[in-house]
Amino acid sequence: MNECAVSAGNPAASREKARPATALGLAAVLVSVALAACGSPPMQPTAPPSSPSWAASVVSALVQRAHTKLGTVGYRTVGHGPPLVLIMGYGGTMETWDPRFVDALARHYRVVIFDNAGLGSTQPLPEPLTIDAMADQTSALISTLHLGRPNILGWSMGGMIAQALAVRHPTQVRRLVLCATYPGAGAVQPSQQAIRALTSGPPQEAMLDLFPADQGMAYDAFVAGTSSYPPAPQPPAATIAAQGRAVTQWWDGTDPAGQKTATISAPTLIADGTADRLDPVANDHTLARLISGARLVLYPDAGHGFLFQEGTPFVFQIESFLTGAPKPLSIAGMRAQFLADQAPVSPAGQTWDTKLKALPSDPTALQVAEIDQPFATVLSTLDSQLLTFGATGTVPNAITTFVNDDENFISDVLALSAQDSSTLSTWKTTITKDAKTEQDAGTALRRALGLRPAR
Repeated sequence: MNECAVSAGNPAASREKARPATALGLAAVLVSVALAACGSPPMQPTAPPSSPSWAASVVSALVQRAHTKLGTVGYRTVGHGPPLVLIMGYGGTMETWDPRFVDALARHYRVVIFDNAGLGSTQPLPEPLTIDAMADQTSALISTLHLGRPNILGWSMGGMIAQALAVRHPTQVRRLVLCATYPGAGAVQPSQQAIRALTSGPPQEAMLDLFPADQGMAYDAFVAGTSSYPPAPQPPAATIAAQGRAVTQWWDGTDPAGQKTATISAPTLIADGTADRLDPVANDHTLARLISGARLVLYPDAGHGFLFQEGTPFVFQIESFLTGAPKPLSIAGMRAQFLADQAPVSPAGQTWDTKLKALPSDPTALQVAEIDQPFATVLSTLDSQLLTFGATGTVPNAITTFVNDDENFISDVLALSAQDSSTLSTWKTTITKDAKTEQDAGTALRRALGLRPAR
């Protein structure tokens, strides 16, 4: 039996890379790079830019305890709106969710994240641990928090738990989002090489299980984000082993709920990266065939951590699935909205650059991350708004290109706190290149909207 890591990755392993950003030489970070977003002209802010801080983020949400009929469950909640429950994968805790992903969802939903059985402050369940038992505990949490019929998103093993929840407690699932997960019978299992890389390999190998080799900045951004949570207890080895056995049972087709995936009636979105080494894409196609009416979305050059790498575009995909596609704006409406949304970008970029240069010579990773996050949030908000335009004609392609390029730039910004003196030169080269690409895409977008290029 394998200690299978279908997972989310171990937050402890991720944090190994989140070291103090020593000797950054931040004065060399050019303000032209900081302001390249959307091709915006430099502007002197008359007041500090209005942008969310860590105080509004899931990383600052207190861990609470729900006393359910199946024991105490530790959880965090952030945001307002319809409830959306996120279910973590193998070996992961609440602190494995990328804050940028959670915070983006929390703009329109009350997001609930929690620790699976035996992790953090969540009580263990009786042995043998099963996917079905974890689904029942999730059901008990939903009942205790009076969430009614929430939307459910599960990642990897969390996607198995989400399927079991939809089978065993269908009245508690409004809509279902399954990310990088497996059918309960006939699953194509990951290679032993991929499993070993995640469970016992060096960080570079673990990275390749979550992100493709050419997405190093996306991985660093993920590490920086997950490292910003307050310290949490490490997952007990016995619990991780029990999860591995539960996953193997699901893979082997002997989990009772796993055998009934085809009975799921909740509207379902299935998503994954085409380069997922832990979950071969054949499993996504199998799930899409099993669940009637399921929608399948695959992201190229993305792996098991696609939902963090794709950031804003995937959040938009989720929101469109849960609440419907936005109504198209007129071209005049798009121009006006675009100009309003991009106005905070330059002030936020200048603030980012100024604060970085004011840091001490040996800042901690958290000090850098606290400066990066507001700028990244302003950029992400712009991207999110662009995707809601519902544009037609030549504008959609221009928006897609710009958003994709901007997401790369945002990853670079967020990755800064995971750098040290040995990697900073590569980071500077990458962010300069990505900023120029994004600037060109911004110029093309302005042209498509009938606006003059930025001065």
